[in-house]
This record gives sequence, C-alpha cells and structure tokens, in this order.
Amino acid sequence: MSAAADARAAEKRRRILDAARFLMLRDGLRGTTMEAIARQAGIAKATLYAQYPDKEAVFAGILDELTGALTEAFDAGMAGPGPLPRRIGAAMAGKYGVIAAIVEGSPFAQELFSSHGRISDRLRALDTNTNAQIVDALRAAGVAEPTELSRVVQAACYGVAQKLIDEAAVRAGIMMLCERLIAPEIA
Repeated sequence: MSAAADARAAEKRRRILDAARFLMLRDGLRGTTMEAIARQAGIAKATLYAQYPDKEAVFAGILDELTGALTEAFDAGMAGPGPLPRRIGAAMAGKYGVIAAIVEGSPFAQELFSSHGRISDRLRALDTNTNAQIVDALRAAGVAEPTELSRVVQAACYGVAQKLIDEAAVRAGIMMLCERLIAPEIA
C-alpha cells in the first residue's frame, strides 16, 4: 500500500471512530447502528464494514485509542511528587478522570463505562499493568498485603468513577479514597 493509500485509510478510520464516538455518547452503545455510523462518517456501509466487522469492533477501536491517554495519565500520577498514597491517588484519578471527561454529560455514561472492559484487550492489558505497578509500589513501601490492597483500591476507584461520573468529583473522590485506604497500611 502506498503512503497516500495509507493516509486515506487512516483518515477513513478517523472519521469512523469520531462518528461512532459522537453517536455512542448521544445514543448509547445499543442505540448506535452501523448504518448510523456510516451516515455520520459520510461513508458507504461497505466501507465501514471493510474497516470494522461489527459495532463492538468499532467500540473496541475507540477504546484502544483511549489507552494512550489513560496510560499517560496513570504514569504521570505515579511519577508525580508526594507520598505514595497521593501518587497512587493521582494516578488512578488521572486514569478515571480521562474516562469521566469523555462520558460526562452523556445519558449513556453508565452503559459505556460498564462495557469497556469486556470489549478491549488493550484496556484489559492496561488494567493488568496498572495493578502490577501499584502492587510493586505498595510492596516497596512495606505494605503487608499489597496485592489485596491494590485489588480493593482499584475496585473502589472503579466504583467511585462509575457512580460519580462528573470529572471533578471523580478526581477528588479517588484522591480521598486512595489517601484514606493506603496511608494507614504503609509501614
């Protein structure tokens, strides 16, 4: 494939994902059809199906794109200043803050939020990496049960993000949660 053909294919994928993101936030995952995505992107349905076999593949494409931003937000928090509970809080608040900023205002935020993990392999890999980094940091800080504490912290952060949705509230809630759960466990 020539460079020009590669650029055209990338532009089509960009239009498809932008259209799908808009529709999924407006109409929900279940309410968005492949026909509507093609129409919103200004392409033929055959072109859409040549790029993505079904709606879940389109949603996975959106989520896969998102992993870069989530990884950057998490890594920035872990590398930031302050004691470990604050850094883990900043990392988790950054990760879930990115998601909250995207779904904020969508009447389908709960549906989209709860669907992401089952669809995207890259997001599952990100969650595995996130867990490993938190466990390693907790272990290095002398936490007696770093794996269990990481599991509880991550589940609680997910719950805060899913229930609060508003980006500012998600970030503040997760910071508070991490500081209160982790600080007492550090030896």
